[in-house]
Order: sequence, then C-alpha cells, then structure tokens
Amino acid sequence: MLLWSGQLVSWVGTEVTSIALPLVVLSLTGSPALAGKVAAIRGLVYVFWAIPAGALVDRWNIKTVFVASNLGSSLAMGGIAIALGLHVLKLPELYLACAIEGSFFVFANLARFASLPRAVAKEQFPAASAQMGSANQAAILVGPPLGGLLFQLAGGFATFLVDSISYLVNAISVLFVSSSLNAETPAERKAFHKDIQEAFAWYRKASVIRFLNLMTAGRIGVEAGLYLLVVVLAKEYHASSVAIGLIFTTAAIGGIAGSWVAPKIHSRYSLKQLLAGVSLLSLIVFCLYALANSIYALGFVTALYYAVDPLFHVTTSSYSARVIPDRLRARVVSFTRLQVLTANSLGFFIVGQSLEYLGAHDTVYLFIGVLVILFVLITANPKLTQRGSTNSLESAT
Repeated sequence: MLLWSGQLVSWVGTEVTSIALPLVVLSLTGSPALAGKVAAIRGLVYVFWAIPAGALVDRWNIKTVFVASNLGSSLAMGGIAIALGLHVLKLPELYLACAIEGSFFVFANLARFASLPRAVAKEQFPAASAQMGSANQAAILVGPPLGGLLFQLAGGFATFLVDSISYLVNAISVLFVSSSLNAETPAERKAFHKDIQEAFAWYRKASVIRFLNLMTAGRIGVEAGLYLLVVVLAKEYHASSVAIGLIFTTAAIGGIAGSWVAPKIHSRYSLKQLLAGVSLLSLIVFCLYALANSIYALGFVTALYYAVDPLFHVTTSSYSARVIPDRLRARVVSFTRLQVLTANSLGFFIVGQSLEYLGAHDTVYLFIGVLVILFVLITANPKLTQRGSTNSLESAT
C-alpha cells in the first residue's frame, strides 16, 4: 500500500505535466513537432541508461534507489517550475531539465518493476498489477483536469510545481516501507559486463517474453501518441484546456472500470485468447476516432480505448512476473523497459511529425494500421498457447 499510494501521488503529478508540457511547448513555439520532440526525451534518456541501470539496481538497495531517484526528479521538475515562474524558460533549458528528470526516472522505474513482485505473493500479482493499473487510471482521472485547470488559472509554473511535490511525496512514502524490497537470494556479484551478459542470455532464450514485449511496445507507442493526437483533435473543435483535461478524465473512468474487471477475466482464458481479444477490441475502438466529430465523441471513444487496455497489461505483466528469475529481475526488466520506453517516445515523436505534415485524421489512419499489424502478429503466433491463469506459465518460455 505504501508503494501503491506513493506511486499514485507521483502519477498524478506526471499526468498534470503530461497535459501541461505540450501546452507549454505549443505556447513557446506553436509547433506540434517540437512538442513531440520534447516529450520524446525521456525515452531517449532511457535508451542511454537502461542497461547499466538494470545491473546497478540488482546490486544496490532498491529502497535507496527509489528515494534518491524520486528526489532527483523532484528537483528537475522544480527547476522548470521556477524558470516558468520567472518567465525565463527557453526550449534548450526545457530539454535539459527533461533529460535530467528522465535519467532519474530510469532508476525509479526499474526499481518499481523489480520490487512489486517481491512485495506481494505470486498468486496475488494479477490483482496487484490491476491495482497499480487502477492507480494509474485514477491519476489520469485527477491529473489532466487538474493540469488543465492549473495551466489556465496559473500557467505552467503551478503544474510543474505540483509534479515536483508529487515526486517528493513518493520518496517519503517509500521511506516508510520497513520490509526489504531486494531479492531474497542476492545475485552472485560478478564483473559488471558479466551481469549484463547473464541477463541478456536469459532474455534471448525467452521467446514468449520477447514477443510479448514487442507487442507491448507497439501498444505503448500508440498510447503515447494518443495524448497529443487527442489534444490536437480537441483543439480543432476549439476545446479549452479544461475541456481537454475532462476528455482524459472520462477516459480514466473507463480505465478504472477496465482495471477492476481485468483480473476476473484474466484467469478464464488462454494467453492467446486474451491478447487477441484485447487487440481486436482496441482496433475496433480506435477506428471510431475516424468518425468522432465533437469533443464529446472524443471523450467517449478515448474512454472505450482505456477500458479495454488494462487487460492487456495485466496479462503480460503477470506472465513476466512469473517467469523472470528474481535475481535477474531488474536486469531483464531493463531490456524490456528499454524497448517500451523507446516506443513511448517514438510514438510521441511520430505522432508529432504526422500531425505537423499529414494532419490529425491521417494520423488516426496511421495508428489504425499499427493496431492491425499487432493483431495479425498475435493471432499468427503459435507459441501463445499457455493459460492466462497461474498454471504452468514458466514452460512457455
């Protein structure tokens, strides 16, 4: 509960700035492409840090990593807030601050993924994963309207200050965790490059894990771009920043409902049935963006998409929690998160370029094409035959 509540507060702060960041860049430059580039920095930093960070997190005390990285991110976001308050923020400074925050985020992110399977029993992990998902959706419920309101009333200063404080709260919350978040059996201390090679050798043999991560990366790319896409579509209908926030509030209600239902569905169907079903529903829902002609329709379609999405992530994360060896967890997760966060930034970058040069409606069709490819790949993969429940998942690797 300490991990969950601290992360919830931190996610609220992140969602506040997720709305504010493109609005700040658009106010400075007027360019959707530049807004996409700024948001892509976190993924680029992840590419640089992920592999060495994974090896270090497996060696270090995870609680210390959690606290230090959240404090570092708090300082970075606080620096942006001060610059905005003094009206001296320039685009290069924004790039630098986002890169610093992204560097600390790498360590915090890997620490969270490595520690959650250690904080709950394995049979409880699907429910715990869904609970984390509900926290994420609750943050989306609160963050975007709060970010839109703060931006409209007080400008970017207030939004980034809230994000800075949220990181501080997360750090304090982790300080109260009394039990160890490290592996029960510590990894044998080897040369640094040997640690990385050991994890990579395991990951290379885990074909199902690699495939699921590729599918996750594709979906994350779409979800990342969806933020900017919805903002631009809403502005075409002359929506205010508050109205844009409310669109994502409506979407979060769908996401919370989906997170609540996901564990119940997860135990009833095979891995392939779950993934294929979610992919098909996501494709059908995303096609509705081509028909949306008002901010109300945008909110409805986005809510449907967010309602379907949690089942995919509960399915893939539960499988990963079961089959990844605990002593290798942070290192293997560094490989998977490297791809996912790269896809996140790439999705934001691509949608920014597409919006700039193709327009919003052609961008919708571009992402529909991506979802079609993901669905075809899942249905064509013969290895996705294990049950989505707890039985014999390890043998699928």
